[in-house]
Amino acid sequence: MERAEMEIFLTLSEELHFGRTAERLHVTTGLVSKTVKKIERRLGVALFERTSRHVALTPVGHGLREDLVPLYEGIKRALDRAEMAGRGMHGTLTVGFMGTQASRFLYAAREVFEQRNPHCDVRVIETQLHHHATQLRDGSADVLLITLPVDEPDMTMGAVITRSERYISLPVNHRLAGRAEVSMEDLAGETFIGVPESVPRYWSDLHLPVRTPADRPIRRRPEPCTTYAEALGQVSAGRAVVPGDGQLPLLYQRPDIHFARITDAPPIEHGLVWRACDDTDQRVRAFADAVLEISPALAPPGMSAVERRVPG
Repeated sequence: MERAEMEIFLTLSEELHFGRTAERLHVTTGLVSKTVKKIERRLGVALFERTSRHVALTPVGHGLREDLVPLYEGIKRALDRAEMAGRGMHGTLTVGFMGTQASRFLYAAREVFEQRNPHCDVRVIETQLHHHATQLRDGSADVLLITLPVDEPDMTMGAVITRSERYISLPVNHRLAGRAEVSMEDLAGETFIGVPESVPRYWSDLHLPVRTPADRPIRRRPEPCTTYAEALGQVSAGRAVVPGDGQLPLLYQRPDIHFARITDAPPIEHGLVWRACDDTDQRVRAFADAVLEISPALAPPGMSAVERRVPG
């Protein structure tokens, strides 16, 4: 019995109606009837009792259905596996997040992705500021959701996922600690944290500028911070001030730190990044689509989800 014949027989044995069977399989009623008669002639036995108002399986038809269902499902699973393998939808995809809230997007996207692609699983890991894009280059991650910008010739920026106003964290005894809002000019003479050499200059110049808009200096500490916990430790000790996004007042409520919104700084964006050589990897594209799909419902207070199509 050919696969198309099996499909028609099994569908009719479930629907017990020629019209509904034809509609479900997107074929004509005549083809359904012709196929069933062809199978019955080949087997030399009736599989259905049918009148103008009634269709039912005969005992032989019922037995054939019981025998065929597991075989047909096995064939279908084998073909699905072959198709997914051909599309590259198998194996493990490793995705990394920077920042606590970013992990929510990746775990939610993993549920959607794995449900749609049962032969491909997703491993979620954390990344830190000092990594920047190195985890993509060394193969320890396939996709990252990190603080932008990433402007590297061997990397693709897939989509901006969230955008947030910029805040500054200050010691509670700081001269600006009584204010809810500050400007970049107010930060003249302050000291930002230092960043590792692995962080590109264009990134640090955007997030930790060394001059105010009026060209007044802002210092950076010489020793680098590799985690946000280290950075906040320096703030608490009065050694530095640290910018961040709208999550700061929500996630780091501490009696020794004050948060103020920066009124004239560009927003902070988080986005998806992957290796340019993986632009044709269907797993990467499918996961990026899943992140975009779930992000509007998960953006926390102080951040907005940015709906943008994945390029290409």
